[in-house]
Amino acid sequence: MADITMMRFEQEQQDSIRIPRASCPEEVGIPSESVKQFVQSLEADGFRYHSLYIMRGGKVAAECHRYPFSADMPHIMYSISKSVTSCAVALAIEEGYLTLDTSVADVFPEYVPQSDAEAFSQIKVRNLLNMTGGKMPSYMANKTKSDWIRQYADSKWYAKPGEKFQYVNESPYMLCAMLRRLTGMTVTEYLVPRLWEPLGVKEPYWETDPTGTESGGWGLFLTPESFAKFILMIHQRGRFGDKQIIPAAYLDEATRAQISTGEEGEHARGGYGYCFWVKNEDEYLGCGVFGQIGYCIRSKDLAIVTVSGDGHTEHVYSAIDALAATVDAPTLPATDPTELHEFLNSRAIDVLPEVTLRSPMEETLQDKILWFAKTLPANLVGFPPSVLPVVAVYMTKDRAGNMDRFQFRFCGDYALFQWREGDETCCVRMGMDGRYRVSRITLAGTRYTIYAAAFWTDENTLEVWLRPVESIGIRYLTFSFHGNGKKVTLTTRSDPSLAEVLEDVRFTVDETFRTRLGKNIGGKLFDSLTRVVEPTLHGEILEKSAYKKQKAEEESPAEVDKEMEEIDLSDSEPESESE
Repeated sequence: MADITMMRFEQEQQDSIRIPRASCPEEVGIPSESVKQFVQSLEADGFRYHSLYIMRGGKVAAECHRYPFSADMPHIMYSISKSVTSCAVALAIEEGYLTLDTSVADVFPEYVPQSDAEAFSQIKVRNLLNMTGGKMPSYMANKTKSDWIRQYADSKWYAKPGEKFQYVNESPYMLCAMLRRLTGMTVTEYLVPRLWEPLGVKEPYWETDPTGTESGGWGLFLTPESFAKFILMIHQRGRFGDKQIIPAAYLDEATRAQISTGEEGEHARGGYGYCFWVKNEDEYLGCGVFGQIGYCIRSKDLAIVTVSGDGHTEHVYSAIDALAATVDAPTLPATDPTELHEFLNSRAIDVLPEVTLRSPMEETLQDKILWFAKTLPANLVGFPPSVLPVVAVYMTKDRAGNMDRFQFRFCGDYALFQWREGDETCCVRMGMDGRYRVSRITLAGTRYTIYAAAFWTDENTLEVWLRPVESIGIRYLTFSFHGNGKKVTLTTRSDPSLAEVLEDVRFTVDETFRTRLGKNIGGKLFDSLTRVVEPTLHGEILEKSAYKKQKAEEESPAEVDKEMEEIDLSDSEPESESE
């Protein structure tokens, strides 16, 4: 059984270099009251941040980590991955592996489409960096078995290379593929001695294509501390401590507008550099969906990092503007940091219900199997129901889904909860006393740390809360038992909700389905996706013998015997520790 506390300690030790901390915000010229107002502003607008850092003068002025999140627990970064890919390109240019004018066709001649070879040969490294490549693979394309380079090469054109900005996740992936072929190393292998070790960062996990090439535009997991170090290094023009890690001249260009994005409005990111968004000559940011933000203001020597689970980031930009307006002097008279520390350390994100009810159903469910049939509509659109939030798995090569074969074992103040998705069987410990328990699982080929709790809302309804802290959301599973203990209905929801997730990608989803189906039904299909991807599942509560008999009609004896071994909960204590 793994010790979660020890795992965190080891992670902290492995991230051996910590950003220096100011004794109080005033040491670096930031009023403590401004920090407090910044946090209160985010919370008043309902912004679901997990961690945040405010940095100035090369130091952390203030930080906040909302339980169960922490400074040293890896977290999905989404499109911050693009900014890291850009830094890998900078290093490869410095070492002579390629230039900004190296073309995709030069590196992958075997993938050049015969029908448009001339246009394809014009896609250069700079076009992939500033999102003017002209190619746009389908946002809904299944990543599980595809040749991603071929998928890019054969995708539709939205413009000639260099003509028009279009945010395309696969452009940085192509950069990673090019770097791997040119250097003979994966990007992670390439970056360990050149970026991660100088930052004191443990080698991070980065999702890959089926061949092991990093996804480039998404899929990187960093701890909040590691993310903050990366952004501070960018803010300091590639320097961290006494080391120049990324060439300053490259970052000067990368964080200036290379192309107009067409965005307008108060918080518009009107320009795009080399995988960085540019607000104006003074302000730029690395940005990942759902609030992974590294915001830099040159004139204020101010860098702000948020790690979050919320797509409505306009609240963050308003709060940053208000904070920056109070920052001017290099230092201010020192204050007692005790009150601010207590305030920042009390911002837990989850409030678990008080537990007052236990149900006779616990005895009924002991060692039974809850079996649900696959849902055809969800599988047709490529999003079979998963215990994980859909945002955790939709761009992965190993997609989870088709959760079934649930089991419970109630053990006083906690319960074991086991289920299967695809060829992976997972088991977590859930607090039944109003407190989380912590377990480690592998799902969709990725390791997750699950904070889990469960409680009865009435004698026939069990609600399960599952928060994978490496991801952005919390998952709620509601099991309703009926039919004299023989039937079960399962409903699921997430926070952020599926509707919020789809809203963030609505334009691309609409365009994808218009192209695929040849008519304007994207909006209608979008409106029905929530019901398809979050269906109500109807199942049976079976004895093991009945389940085995049912499976014997579908699978070989060897497969059935293997599965029956997996469902013995007596040997299924998860890697876990009470919190």
